[in-house]
Amino acid sequence: MSTWVSPTARARFVRRFFPDSAVRVDYTDRYQEWWAAQNEDALAASGPLWIALGDSIALGIGASAPEHGFVGQLLDRLRGSDGRPWRVVNLSVSGARLNDVQRDQLPVVAEHLGEVELVTCAVGVNDLFKPGFRHTPGRIRALTRALPPGTVLATAPHGFLLWETVAFNLILRREARAAGLRIAEVWSHTGPPYHEKHCVDRFHPSDAGHADWCDAFAEALELPLA
Repeated sequence: MSTWVSPTARARFVRRFFPDSAVRVDYTDRYQEWWAAQNEDALAASGPLWIALGDSIALGIGASAPEHGFVGQLLDRLRGSDGRPWRVVNLSVSGARLNDVQRDQLPVVAEHLGEVELVTCAVGVNDLFKPGFRHTPGRIRALTRALPPGTVLATAPHGFLLWETVAFNLILRREARAAGLRIAEVWSHTGPPYHEKHCVDRFHPSDAGHADWCDAFAEALELPLA
């Protein structure tokens, strides 16, 4: 039987018993602001454009710095793979769910569709915690149909609500293939052992955990091994 403690409960525990580490739980705004500034610079620059969609994990929460999240790590891999000055616009928002990405983030992709070479999407963990599962297949289907063909879409990782995650990933894979999307098999890259793979909140990945996410996307993009 799988067990899970809500991120809110974990955050309260950290604040109470590890006050020196509480800042690690409360840096979402700082990471969001950092990416907002980076996005402005990226849009003003030239080079192949990548737009990243998703939730707090795509934002880099859990990593020691925003650029050490899997988006930042993958940006380095892309630049090293072909020598081109790749730039990334990271539209991810902490707490985002499937519907949020479709409603709030995808319209920005449409604005830049003529110049975008890569779109990635990492969302779904927050949907697993939402009561009820019967609407989730329809939301996955709607998002996969709305994403541009060739988008790299992440499966949900190990570590949360086992049976719900397995069901979620089965649906996501089926719908992604039907829509002509590529799949980043985060599930297969994030299993145990979990030692040092999560940050202090025991929910978001650490730098090492983000490296596993990066490997999953790099594999989907057929990038050279790091």
